[in-house]
Amino acid sequence: MAVDRLDYCLDGHWLASGELAFAPSSRLIASGEGWFETLRVESGRPMFLSPHLDRLTESISKFCGSDQVDPARYAAQRCLAAMASRFSEYPSGRLRLVLARDESRRDAHAGGWQALGEWSEHRSSASSLEQGIDVVIASFAHPGLGRFGKSTSYHWSLAARHEALARGASEALLVRDGEIKEGATGAIAWKSNGRWFVHDSSDVLESVTLNALRRAGMPIESGTLSVERLAPASPTRVEGLMLISALRLAMAIRGCDGCALPSAVAEAERWRATLLDLHAREAR
Repeated sequence: MAVDRLDYCLDGHWLASGELAFAPSSRLIASGEGWFETLRVESGRPMFLSPHLDRLTESISKFCGSDQVDPARYAAQRCLAAMASRFSEYPSGRLRLVLARDESRRDAHAGGWQALGEWSEHRSSASSLEQGIDVVIASFAHPGLGRFGKSTSYHWSLAARHEALARGASEALLVRDGEIKEGATGAIAWKSNGRWFVHDSSDVLESVTLNALRRAGMPIESGTLSVERLAPASPTRVEGLMLISALRLAMAIRGCDGCALPSAVAEAERWRATLLDLHAREAR
């Protein structure tokens, strides 16, 4: 992904270059307490916005109580409304929405909640679309924190991706007890006996994009994937591997730790087209 410019909107106000976003009194600054969602914007609209907001506020409800859901959602929607006029600026955009509390800043509707929106262009490289991406197995175990939601305490995922980039790959696979749970930035699907599977459990964050594929009628089943099944000599070797994420949508994985995998490029293209078609149909 290439990013040429980042624009920020805080509580409905576009920030000038160098203007302060969250104050030192914000819980995000004081203790790292915050929640976020990353969305792809197509044709001037965020993809699958309602499910993303539901996942965001569900995480907040678990941590802060259900009484915080309405003010947090209000802050998010106020920010999104202010940003909407720029959503047609790029053919494909990247929207990151961060919510955090600052009790020193209260208003009648948002309470202590603030919302920061980050907006930029999104472009997947032509080679990743045409050939797939390379991945590595992260050197540390999957933490099993999916049940806590998508918090800004995301260092374990970022560390895994930084490790992958340092090793010349685009993504890291996170493993626990010999089983691949998910990628650093998305769900992992694999093909076996002509059928597609993903790991579904409270260990991993629920994937909005995966749910959208299933909503579109894509038959993706639940299963478990051991690391050994990526080896060429495995009698139950996977027939394809796929990364599913909000930005990339569906991306074929062509190799893991330097070992080539069966191509899933054609299926990834079909899955991306399915998601874009669903996005267009749900907006009508």
